[in-house]
Amino acid sequence: MNVLANLVIILHLAYFVFVVGGFLGIVIGAALGWRWVRNPWFRIAHLLSVLIVLLEDVFDVNCPLNVLETSLRSPGTEAVEASGGMGDLLDQLLHHTLSERVLDGLYWTLGPLLVLLFVFVRPDFRAGSYGSK
Repeated sequence: MNVLANLVIILHLAYFVFVVGGFLGIVIGAALGWRWVRNPWFRIAHLLSVLIVLLEDVFDVNCPLNVLETSLRSPGTEAVEASGGMGDLLDQLLHHTLSERVLDGLYWTLGPLLVLLFVFVRPDFRAGSYGSK
């Protein structure tokens, strides 16, 4: 089950990279005129990704990915111990690189900024208008 738990950690890290990298991509892409940053599917998915985390915080809900990862760990294995090797590295990246307080601050900063970006860097809902560049 530790392999599945490690896959959940990879998914969780990908979620974080999508949120932070997507924000940077939107800001840089808007400045450089990249059309893909106006893709409405990307923009809506990105904004919802941040809002989900904020709602979890507001309603004091444990992150479902953390809960799933913990439940997949073998009995008697602490989440912090992971499964050695790659599991330890992934767990270290996810749970010990940034404090919970820093992550909360990051998400609470990104949420309002992304709403503002929705206004100032509007998604283009015209079909095919956000092609390559």
